[in-house]
Amino acid sequence: MKRPRFVAHLHPNARYCVYTEPFWAIFGTAALYYATLYMESVGLSTVAIGGILSVNLYVAFLFQLVAGALTDRMGRRRATFWFDVTSWVVPMFVWAFSNNIWFFLLGYLLNASSKIVNVSFWLLATEDSPEEDRARIFAAIKVVIMFAGLLVPIVGFCMGRYGTVPSLRVLFFVGGLAMLLHNCLRHWYTVETQAGVEARKRQAGTPLFRSVIDSGRLLWAAGRHRALRRLVAMYVLSFVAVQLNVFLAVHLTKNLGYSALVVGSVPALGAVTALLCFAVVMPWASGRASANTMARWSLVASLTGWTLFLTLGPGNVALLCLCTMLTSGGPFLVESYRDAGVVSSVHTSERATFFAAVQTFTAVVSIPTGYLSAVLFQTRPLLLFAAIATLYGAAALCTFGRHTAFQADVRLVPHRAEAVSNP
Repeated sequence: MKRPRFVAHLHPNARYCVYTEPFWAIFGTAALYYATLYMESVGLSTVAIGGILSVNLYVAFLFQLVAGALTDRMGRRRATFWFDVTSWVVPMFVWAFSNNIWFFLLGYLLNASSKIVNVSFWLLATEDSPEEDRARIFAAIKVVIMFAGLLVPIVGFCMGRYGTVPSLRVLFFVGGLAMLLHNCLRHWYTVETQAGVEARKRQAGTPLFRSVIDSGRLLWAAGRHRALRRLVAMYVLSFVAVQLNVFLAVHLTKNLGYSALVVGSVPALGAVTALLCFAVVMPWASGRASANTMARWSLVASLTGWTLFLTLGPGNVALLCLCTMLTSGGPFLVESYRDAGVVSSVHTSERATFFAAVQTFTAVVSIPTGYLSAVLFQTRPLLLFAAIATLYGAAALCTFGRHTAFQADVRLVPHRAEAVSNP
């Protein structure tokens, strides 16, 4: 009954992005969840892991600088295909055979190009759809990703039976094959968006450096717009909170003594929570609460979950389940409403550049998070999770106040499209 409403009646691009996403999600979710445990298991130190993650974020920032320009020049569809290969397919094979810091570093350097896909893919999936459908599309794809977490306990079972490293090597290798299939199928069934076609014509002959400057101008203009300033701040704070959460599996396994099966069940419970949010909470909220209101209380739920997590001790599975539901459902809703808000907040001619600009600024702020998370975790694990809770609290504060509503399709730089088309 939900399918016609949420999937079958969506724009074809959105539909096929949702339908093919499981090929990535099933393996990508488990790979990301166990990445730090994998590196730790082959002998990398906590500081080395944090260093690799920080280098990844630094290089990702460089890719982010040109993400909007490349997405406009190549088109949403082509950019998504080629950079999905470099950022996920190839790294998955590299990680499958990694046994030292240099192989892991190589994989993460390649993976940094996913910042381009983060712009091109979401525009490919949502840009040709009505504005009222965009939050639903973001949510549908995210729920597929989280629902794939139901299979993570299988990886935990295999790790317990066959060993951590052998099981994860198979996961990364098979995942690389699945992601290649995913990328080819999505490319075959989707088409370039109308805005993407226009952007390619508009960007023809425009120097790449000028496009990067345009990205900075848009972000500066957004900073002077009260509602967009709050939106960008909320985006950055909530994103950084997610980036810091890289040692959860290690903490539950090594410090609190939970079994591999229990730890593997955490993403599964998170997936069920996300599905309930998608199928129950979002339909209920439609027409009853604004996107800003939903983002606000979702951030409050995230803050509550991480605050409760600080009191978690060994063997308290019930509290772990409650924390997992709050820290999974809250961010799921936050990201759905937040990302849709960013995509819908400016004029179509500025959309890719602005979306990339917000992500670029976020990437700059996020550069030290890998190393910072490692230092906090090594000093005292609870410091890391307290920092995550604090960030969600600060993000929630951005949604309160008088200036929280933005005007859809606002043009931040007047007549920019005409200026670009007539350099």
